Amino acid sequence: MRVDVSFKNMEKSEYLEDIISKDVEKIKKRIRMFKSEDPVHLSLHLEKNPHKEQYSVAVNLYLPRKVLKAEEKYESVVLAINKSFLALIKQLDKHKALLERHLRKKSKA
Repeated sequence: MRVDVSFKNMEKSEYLEDIISKDVEKIKKRIRMFKSEDPVHLSLHLEKNPHKEQYSVAVNLYLPRKVLKAEEKYESVVLAINKSFLALIKQLDKHKALLERHLRKKSKA
């Protein structure tokens, strides 16, 4: 899985990289069902509002034949990252359940 992280109006730090890597590992565990040759790409964009203490985090997960997106805004960058990844994980779990249901129906027929 390819992971791209971009920052706007804020500096990259080891603390943020640790938080992001933990959440990326959660995503990696959930996408094991996809074949290794299928391209999976995670794009993460962190932005600080220059006029007030607010952070925006946008996460896009590009799966084969599907794109999952989550965006959150909070006063804390850590909270924004965690909430956006939780929303993405929820979408990914729903998508996996639909795929598994489809595969079970296909194998019974």
